[in-house]
Amino acid sequence: MKIGLLFREMKHLIREHKLYFMAPLLITLVLFAVLFFKIGPGIIMTFIYAGL
Repeated sequence: MKIGLLFREMKHLIREHKLYFMAPLLITLVLFAVLFFKIGPGIIMTFIYAGL
């Protein structure tokens, strides 16, 4: 429930202040977060430490 409220507030913020450039940034961050939790932090940390 709180996640849905957060998305509604972000959508309202983007529409209210015409910050349309933020939508792709937020979508990308959400996709990275889902990927991080699905794959696991161990594999992703390997790429971070490798500098990729």
